[in-house]
Amino acid sequence: MKKMAVRTAVASAVIAPAMVFGAGTATAVPTLGVGAAGEVTVSVPAGESWTCFGFDSAFNFKTGAFGVGKGTLSGFAKGNATVFCFGNAAPFFFTGSVMVT
Repeated sequence: MKKMAVRTAVASAVIAPAMVFGAGTATAVPTLGVGAAGEVTVSVPAGESWTCFGFDSAFNFKTGAFGVGKGTLSGFAKGNATVFCFGNAAPFFFTGSVMVT
């Protein structure tokens, strides 16, 4: 039960900022892609930095901080991974989903 409570608290902490920051003015947000087996790539636009974390279908939790260019979150199980990113420019929040191989 403790694990589920922690997951629920983390999900709530992510959803609330999404409601507040969902409509921003940024012209670019990170792009998510599929990397090697178990990886999600995060491509960060010029002039921005983003901190991202993700959950896969097995509720594995991965996190990383990325500057300009391409970064990788690795260690996901095969299937769907949802990634949440917080940035230094409006809209300050980005989320996406990727099928991990």
